[in-house]
Amino acid sequence: MSVVTDQSSEAAFEDDFVVLDLADLLPDEAGDVVLFSGDELPVSISAHEAVTGHGVADSHVTATGVDVTGLNFYSFESGITIYSLSDVSITEA
Repeated sequence: MSVVTDQSSEAAFEDDFVVLDLADLLPDEAGDVVLFSGDELPVSISAHEAVTGHGVADSHVTATGVDVTGLNFYSFESGITIYSLSDVSITEA
């Protein structure tokens, strides 16, 4: 069961996961998005595009100054890269 938190947000909760739509995320000028959630709140991303790369980030600081070295990353066709401390589930819609 999904429950949308409000009309302006596509964030939903499904079986103790937060579900975010890739199109609703706002990347910095370099295309980076950093998720600050831990294992206590797993995240799932619904994407309408393919993942082009994933793994653990090498030395990298985002355009907004966040050091994401060693975080999990997921890159998409549009150029957006999501960084997260914990694993993120990706669902291609």
